Amino acid sequence: MNDIAKTSPAKNLHNAGAFQRYPRNCWYVAAGVPEVSRKPFGRKLLGEEVVLFRKENGQPIAMSDHCPHRGFPLSASKVVGDSIRCGYHGMVYGEDGRCTHVAASKAVPSVLRVRTFPLVEKRNYIWIWMGDPTKADPALVPPTPYEDDDSFYHQFYYPASYAGNIQLAQDNLLDHTHLSYLHAGIMDNEDEVEIVSAKVDSTVEGNIITRSFMVENLMPNASIVETYHIPAGRPITRRTISIHHLPCAVNIVSQFIDESGKVISERCAAVALVPVDSSHSYHFLAMSSSYEQAERDKELQYKILQQDFFALERIQKYFDEYPDTAKEHNVRNDNLGIISRRLIDAMVDAEKEDQNVSGNSAVSLS
Repeated sequence: MNDIAKTSPAKNLHNAGAFQRYPRNCWYVAAGVPEVSRKPFGRKLLGEEVVLFRKENGQPIAMSDHCPHRGFPLSASKVVGDSIRCGYHGMVYGEDGRCTHVAASKAVPSVLRVRTFPLVEKRNYIWIWMGDPTKADPALVPPTPYEDDDSFYHQFYYPASYAGNIQLAQDNLLDHTHLSYLHAGIMDNEDEVEIVSAKVDSTVEGNIITRSFMVENLMPNASIVETYHIPAGRPITRRTISIHHLPCAVNIVSQFIDESGKVISERCAAVALVPVDSSHSYHFLAMSSSYEQAERDKELQYKILQQDFFALERIQKYFDEYPDTAKEHNVRNDNLGIISRRLIDAMVDAEKEDQNVSGNSAVSLS
C-alpha cells in the first residue's frame, strides 16, 4: 500500500478552506467520441472554455474557445478545412492555434493565437491534457478493461453533469454501502444487506485504488435482472471490481457467475470524473459489455445517476450555505475516500513544486 495512506494526516475536505484541488498534468475526458464532429462545440473543463471539432481526416482538435481579437466564442463559429473561422470578424486559426488570416489585412499580428491542447482518441472517449503539453504522454491515458476486446459491445452513453465538487463523486464511488440505501432495490435487493455486509478487499498502488467485493448465493430481483441482463429465478455469484485511476477515471467491472462457475454477464462501466470548476462537475459514462446494449440500459443508468446527483448536490449546497458551521465526520467506510483526497493533494503539490522549479505555466484548479 502507498505510504501516504498510512502517514498523511486526516483531511476534512470541506473544512480545509476549499473543495478538492485537481492537477492539470494528467489526461481527462473532454468528450465522448460521437460528440465531436465537423461542427464545433464548446465545453468548460477545469475552469477553461474549450472548443472541439474534427479535421477533414477525422482527427479531433481542441483549443481555447475565445478568439483573442474580441473574445467571441469559436464554438459559435465555423470549421473551414482544417481551420476554424471566427464568426464575428473572420479571423482564421489553424490546428496549431496560429491565426492565418485577418479580413482586409495582409498583416497577421503574432498575438492572434489561441492555445491548443493535446488529445488522444480511444474507443469511447476523447482525452485531453490541459497542463504542460511537453508532459502529455499518450501512454499515461488510463486503460479501460475490454476496450480492445471486439467481442464485447462498446457504447458511449452521455456526459451527465451535477452542481458539486468532483471529490463528492469520488467519495461516492469509493464507498459501496450507499448502494443499499441511496439505490435501494435498484442496485441490490431492497431491505437486504448482501452488499453492505460483503467483505471488501482494497489495494493502493501509486495513484491507483482497486476495490472489490463478492456476494454469493444472490437471488436477484427484477431490477438487477434487467440492469445486468441475467436470468431470473436462479442463485448467482456477483463480483464487483472498481479501479480508480486518480484523479479522474473509474472502471467498475461487474461479473455475474452461475452455479457452474460460468460468467453469464460481464460489463465495465467506464466512468470519467471531470471538474468544470470547484463546484460543478461532469460524470461521463461509457459501457463495454458481454451483451448488446439498448436504449433502456442508458435510461436505467441515468436513473441511478440522478439518485447520486440528488445526494451530491445537496451535500454541496449544505457546505456552500453554512461554510462556518458545516462539518463532516469520517467513519471506517470513508477510508478509501480519505486516501484518494490525500493522493490527489499530493499530485497537486508535486505539480506546484515542479512549476516552481521549472518556471512552467501549469496551474491547478482549486
